[in-house]
Amino acid sequence: MKKDCHYCQLIADKDKKKIYEDDKVVVIPHDKPATEGHVLVIPKEHYAIIEQVPDYIVSHAFSIANKMSVALFESLNAQGTNIIVNNGVAAGQESAHFFINVIARREGDGMDFQWRPKQLGEEEMSTIELQIKEQTKSVGEFQQEKEKPIEMQTKTRKISSGTEEKENYLLKRFRKIP
Repeated sequence: MKKDCHYCQLIADKDKKKIYEDDKVVVIPHDKPATEGHVLVIPKEHYAIIEQVPDYIVSHAFSIANKMSVALFESLNAQGTNIIVNNGVAAGQESAHFFINVIARREGDGMDFQWRPKQLGEEEMSTIELQIKEQTKSVGEFQQEKEKPIEMQTKTRKISSGTEEKENYLLKRFRKIP
């Protein structure tokens, strides 16, 4: 967590209304929503851009974004959703903390994500395809979360029969197994 990061501060703010929270992400309403029902899915650990985020966190964050999309359809009668990542300054990212926008959409809501297709020649398209293909050799490798060690409890549970305490018969037998 970075002290000078706006989104890290939002995550740490105990008074901030949180729609959902688990050990990896938090979902909060956007401070300046594009529409009613604009929420942010934010990893709890600080990552500036998606390329820095471990695969298992990206996977989890997008799974939660999907569930938030369903919640927007069900609770606000949204007619659609946009799920957007502004990744890098050129893509409109204003703060160096990765997050996913989930925006509830309704017909006529005034938002417009239409763009004019760029006309590229066949040779230019082939060159771009080869450049991208060269960089995607490791696609499909998935970074796994490191397993946390399991802590064993060594307490013996006793049961009471009448006035005397007797050790649980199954626990006693279990200890004798080599």
